[in-house]
Amino acid sequence: MQKRLTAAAVGCAMLAAGWVNDARAFEGGVSPYPAGAVGTNIANLPPIPGLFALEQFNYSYANGLYGNDGNKLPIPFRSDVYSATTRLLLAYPFQLLGANVFTQLVIPVVSLHTSVYGQSNTQNGLSNITLTPVLLQWHLTQNLAIASGIDVAFETGSYSPVKSSVSVGYTSVQPVISVRYNVPNGIDLGLANRFLLNEKNGTTNYSSGDGYVGEFEAGWNIGPWKLGVVGAYLNQFSDDKADGVNVGNRMRTFGIGPSIVYDARSWSVNLNYQQGVYAANTAKSNNVWLNIAIPLWPGFGRKG
Repeated sequence: MQKRLTAAAVGCAMLAAGWVNDARAFEGGVSPYPAGAVGTNIANLPPIPGLFALEQFNYSYANGLYGNDGNKLPIPFRSDVYSATTRLLLAYPFQLLGANVFTQLVIPVVSLHTSVYGQSNTQNGLSNITLTPVLLQWHLTQNLAIASGIDVAFETGSYSPVKSSVSVGYTSVQPVISVRYNVPNGIDLGLANRFLLNEKNGTTNYSSGDGYVGEFEAGWNIGPWKLGVVGAYLNQFSDDKADGVNVGNRMRTFGIGPSIVYDARSWSVNLNYQQGVYAANTAKSNNVWLNIAIPLWPGFGRKG
């Protein structure tokens, strides 16, 4: 959520400053997926059936807008975004195609604060709800797992076509495939690949281009602790279209930073910071994430 919301502020800043044609990517500069949100949870799913929750708390801030060449634009801009996201994961007591089966529901609530040329604005509300109807995970070896599914970010939430919003005004279909190699008291490597296939906004007749998000994590397990790094790369690979006419500019971002995990088996906590290193046609956001995974109803449907 955080980058989506920061980008919503970016869109308004660009409109206010008259930079629409020079520095706009996705509609209003908004990514339909918050690159970096997965953190250390790449292909990391519970091994038993039940209902589980991942509570994510995020603070994101940005102090500038960046053009198509990656250079900072001369626009006085500031954004602060606070989000609380509940990810509900239902793990079924059966397998499909040799894989464990899950369903996921993501419910984000966000508070967005922006300042452009000294003019402040605040928006609070529900962001786009995301559903993964079927999520599959294969354990190829004891330490190697692959997970795949299709996320659908629905056209929901507090959206407005004329001001900064905490949601986007269109549906985004997002195929995901992730791989994880994790050794107890050893190395942990993960990569999540996500494609953003965006539908047209029926309110504005604007079609945001499609994109790719690569999220990664690397660390070392030391008992229940894990120290490492997390990060994400976003690349919009097709142009936006306004009323059928190509807008041209495309969003690109890259962020990376340190991460620490404490895994108590039945629950876990992850704290990570992702520094914005590069941005084009959006803001360069810095993010602090606190992720808490807890079981709500473990072991349901288990025989015996």
